[in-house]
Amino acid sequence: MNTTQDAILSAIAQHSAYSYRLSSGEVNKLISLFNGESNAMVSKLRDLLDELSDAERVALSGGQYTTPLLQEIRGIFATWQSTLATVLPEAFAVSATALAVHEAAFAAKIVGESIKPSGEKLYKAAKKIPVVGGALLDELFDKIKDDARLRVEYAIRQGITDGWTNQQIVQRIKGKKALNYQDGILQQSRSDIDRVARTSRSHVANTAYMDTYKAIGFTHVKFVATLDGRVSKTCASLDQSMWEIESPKIRRPPLHPNCRSVLVGVDADGNLAGKRPFVMDERKVKDIPGDERKDLIGQLDANTSFKQFFDKADDFFQKEWLGEKRYKLYKEGNYSIDKFVDPLGRQYSLAELRVLDEKTFEDLGL
Repeated sequence: MNTTQDAILSAIAQHSAYSYRLSSGEVNKLISLFNGESNAMVSKLRDLLDELSDAERVALSGGQYTTPLLQEIRGIFATWQSTLATVLPEAFAVSATALAVHEAAFAAKIVGESIKPSGEKLYKAAKKIPVVGGALLDELFDKIKDDARLRVEYAIRQGITDGWTNQQIVQRIKGKKALNYQDGILQQSRSDIDRVARTSRSHVANTAYMDTYKAIGFTHVKFVATLDGRVSKTCASLDQSMWEIESPKIRRPPLHPNCRSVLVGVDADGNLAGKRPFVMDERKVKDIPGDERKDLIGQLDANTSFKQFFDKADDFFQKEWLGEKRYKLYKEGNYSIDKFVDPLGRQYSLAELRVLDEKTFEDLGL
């Protein structure tokens, strides 16, 4: 395989930026589907709420669907929920299958190889691997439609209990047009769709990468986080970690919602050619004024870990990323950044850290 190219990580970083923009378009398509089905549901709901008697409103506030009219409302919820359970995963599957093919071909091309991946096969493989917190792809989308229905039912119950008019209840669900409907409870579901879609697409991409690395003969994979102030403590602590490609201990991105980390195929020596970009700031590049970028944006050797990058960063960046109390521990106690998360990537609280340190001191007889 040809691994002499000078810009593998730079290419991956640039590709990730393009992929994020592509994901935005796919997210908008999913949200548009959600809006269409939800608007139809709310329109029917508004008409039925106006027909309810006072007794039926009381029954509805208690979650009781005891009359034909109330059962019709429950049917609207069920139909809406069932439709979301179909249209969202199906639309995601179409774009994710195409994405898997593209990502596999990209991973091969940057090391000078050519393959013909099967999008369907890669997507099926991705569906069998847990994404974040043990959830599978289908379960993540199931949760969206379940949570959406519960939010609407809860809003109706609370609205009736608080004496709201039907118009106020519907507005609470849908939101105000003047605010682009972002103040309604359905906005929470749109945010869920955004988070799940982006995280799931990252999962599919990394599954495609892994399959490609195996196919073209890499023996190991390296975890590569993003060198900037927005990277999570978990991903930063794992940056540059390496495993044999068949190891069950591989930490597969995404490790959290909107995770930007990737796995990169390497040989046994673990060396990566070229440079990797960094942004010594918590802002996105587009939000950093041009006259400030010179000292905040640059490139380092591809094998530079986040820890090495962080050790060389200025005090302001270190304090912003760690927080004042952890920064003090880092500076005065010589704590490395990987000590602030446990082996599973959960960030320790300061109290937990002190308990662990006391145990260490006890073991050392100090």
